[in-house]
Amino acid sequence: MSGRGPPWGYASSDAGTAIEHTAVCQLRGRASGPPIVKRVYTPMPITHPRKVTRDMPATKGKQMAKDLKPGERVDSYFSVAYKKPVAEYRYGHMFEVRVADNSGQLTVKYWGDEDRDSVQKLYSSFDKDDVIRVSGEAADYRNQVEVSVSKKNGGTLTKVAEGGYDVSELVPTVDDLPGKRERLLAFVGTVEEPHMRALLESFFMEEAFISRFSTTPASIQLHSAAIGGLMHHTLNVVDTALEIVRQHPELDKDLVITGALLHDIGKVRSFRVTTHINHTPEGNLVGHIVIGDEELMSHVAEVEGFPEDLAMKLRHILLSHHGKREWGSPVDPMTPEALAVHEADDTDAKVEYMIARRRDAVTEDDWIWDGRLGRIIYLR
Repeated sequence: MSGRGPPWGYASSDAGTAIEHTAVCQLRGRASGPPIVKRVYTPMPITHPRKVTRDMPATKGKQMAKDLKPGERVDSYFSVAYKKPVAEYRYGHMFEVRVADNSGQLTVKYWGDEDRDSVQKLYSSFDKDDVIRVSGEAADYRNQVEVSVSKKNGGTLTKVAEGGYDVSELVPTVDDLPGKRERLLAFVGTVEEPHMRALLESFFMEEAFISRFSTTPASIQLHSAAIGGLMHHTLNVVDTALEIVRQHPELDKDLVITGALLHDIGKVRSFRVTTHINHTPEGNLVGHIVIGDEELMSHVAEVEGFPEDLAMKLRHILLSHHGKREWGSPVDPMTPEALAVHEADDTDAKVEYMIARRRDAVTEDDWIWDGRLGRIIYLR
């Protein structure tokens, strides 16, 4: 599964529509209802019916994004994923910030007054990748929690200096990375075909590469979105692919293992981790499949006598591992080994994603609709 493309966003690109809908939901005291698409903005901020005052005690400790509930007072720090420019609304100026911690992401909206300069100054006081302390009130917008910050509800946004936060609370880390690294190298050692064995060693026996591979995420939000997520996902894909080989011994086992180990190598150059996970410019503009093909062929060229037909089969596995052209692969799987790697990759990504959706669902219902999978998910 690809890690590309955030799963959030407004149904319309019109910021006015989003502001209008949020305000009406708060006025109605409920979280659902059709979007309002009038061109006149509703005055903001409008607080939740539960009274919020300045003398309410701030919550102690780190509040996690996924645990916030509508109407709850928020006082915690988050990393800045991106900012939207200052915009005008009926009573002044506002801006929107997407923030994150190791439990997920949420939107923060700052509602300022008519003094645009003061709002712009606050907006410019922090940048992407900075950490900010958010004080405000959680609200519900289209079944997603967001935080409203304004003078009226006693809210503030403040940049947190380096050392004033715990990075482990902002970016999740996979357990037992040293043990997973040993397992990966053990898989390399099982490959008997000499050229593929040399190829794998050219990647994973190079300390600089395996160190980066060991700390790279597999995605931003979809699956294995953590430091070490790529290692975790890759091992799962190898395990699943080997089960397919066990059931179908006609497959070229060495080719399947090598393809499974290398299928996502392009992600090493596609993601970066600071105070949160993000794409590199190359990851966005080129994509991990194309980058992976480039990395593969450059390493193949360094292995003396690497068979051309074998290189083509490996290249095909990497280029087809998303399974369909509409899913990002330039070609569909045309060999059983390529199909085995694709199915193993797709299964791990989708199962982990569905587990996460069930785990993180904030609802009293037994079901939620998931637009990415195009189906409802049973939560019990």
